[in-house]
Amino acid sequence: MNTQDDQQVMHTHPYENVDPLDMLSNCQFSGTSSQVNQTYKTNSKSHGYEDTYFRYSFGNDSFYAVLDGHDGSEVAHFSRDTLVREFCRGIMLGKQNIAEVLEECISNVDKHLHDRIMPLLEERADIKVKIAGTNNSYEAYRAYPDEIHRLGEIEDQIKGGTTVAAAVIHNNMLYVANVGDSRVILCTYVPGSDSSVEFKIDQLTEDHTTANDNELDRLSQLGLNRQEIQTKRRVGSMETTRSIGDFAVKWGYKDFDILSGATGPPVISTPHVTAGLPVDKSFYFLFLMSDGVYHAVEEMSDCSSGEKNLSPDPNIRIAYLLHDELKQHRDCQRAADNVLEYICKGHFESYNSGCRGCCRRDDMTLTVRLFNNPNKLYGHKRNHSGTIFRSSFSFCSTSSGDTTTPQPRTSDRDLVDLIGSGKFTMPPLTLTNTGAPLSFNSPLPSASPLPVSPSQIHLDPDDSVDEPYIKLGDDFPDDIVMKWIIEELNLPDNITELLDKQAAV
Repeated sequence: MNTQDDQQVMHTHPYENVDPLDMLSNCQFSGTSSQVNQTYKTNSKSHGYEDTYFRYSFGNDSFYAVLDGHDGSEVAHFSRDTLVREFCRGIMLGKQNIAEVLEECISNVDKHLHDRIMPLLEERADIKVKIAGTNNSYEAYRAYPDEIHRLGEIEDQIKGGTTVAAAVIHNNMLYVANVGDSRVILCTYVPGSDSSVEFKIDQLTEDHTTANDNELDRLSQLGLNRQEIQTKRRVGSMETTRSIGDFAVKWGYKDFDILSGATGPPVISTPHVTAGLPVDKSFYFLFLMSDGVYHAVEEMSDCSSGEKNLSPDPNIRIAYLLHDELKQHRDCQRAADNVLEYICKGHFESYNSGCRGCCRRDDMTLTVRLFNNPNKLYGHKRNHSGTIFRSSFSFCSTSSGDTTTPQPRTSDRDLVDLIGSGKFTMPPLTLTNTGAPLSFNSPLPSASPLPVSPSQIHLDPDDSVDEPYIKLGDDFPDDIVMKWIIEELNLPDNITELLDKQAAV
């Protein structure tokens, strides 16, 4: 007979032995593009692609991250997989505070990595103790050649690290966390006074670099010289003040003259967290990027200082590049690809024009997540030149006996026809770009009936190449179709009453 203690030991959570990576799929509302680092001078060296990323859907949740590895890609890849497993397992085990789960996951990734290389760190410490009696590196090598060779091997294995910028959408709330200088930017839509598309751009992450006053304050509290660090713009051998990995600095900071007086590790893995932003209709798009993306734009801006209307803020310039792509294609993958291609081309052209700051560029990774397209939310539609404008509404119908027959307008390609059929019986609603006021008594010219099923209704018949923006299935009942029309076209709440009156005329 089992004791109570035995029963407790035997009890396991149903998800305890499940690998979350087996349950994930790529988020269909996002896209990621990447470019490997490049040097333009023939005598300069480049390295392999060290960034990595993920963009997963997990039930009703979404999880995105960009990781910018350095000194190799191993730490970035390990951190990517471990971060996903840690977070998803926390959700499956029923943890409710998502901000805490995200913060714990990033910190735990660093701990797991530390546990993996702990034997190497201990061996490194033993070797340093053994050779401590020598006066210089030459004397140490003469006395302990094998130990010095082994020490070099260990240093290569423990020096890698990575940044992390992560975003989670859970229960319609957005959570963001980061260590290092990769960024998450949120763009929210703001209706303009003249029907133009305007949006606000907010950086939700914090750059953990020596240009950050908060980080300089933290380092000063450890007894370090603030001015010296700010001038050298490095913490030992590192450009960032927080990261995952980099145990050669975290454990060996005393070996660096500039850090030797620190009372604790200057480089840490504690993330900055932005928690609990409600995802609403104002959310336009979110993008995550490694520092190679915005540094390239900054360098291009330095070479274009004489040009007008160029913002010096790379977040703003990248956001508007993405906006220009999304308003035309509404395709996140295509937008990310085109923007990075534009940046790469512009950066190289800046180098050819003599810009000294554009001799090379780093790895670049850009992930875009589209929430709500302004064309959809606020009744905007694009014309063939890609211009956003406000459309007006016209209604018409003709009667034949007891049946209201739709009369679509087929002469204008740049319109949206909502046409009734057996399952969708209502006077047709035609969205035109005439600029005319809302009218219920100006019928359009008659045309031949063109019955269309609800499965063929979508918002952009002109886009033969792109996927339909909204597509209804044949099994949608009338009330659902009507609700969709009201919400998608931002119609008045009493639109059905107005349509009934129009049909009776």
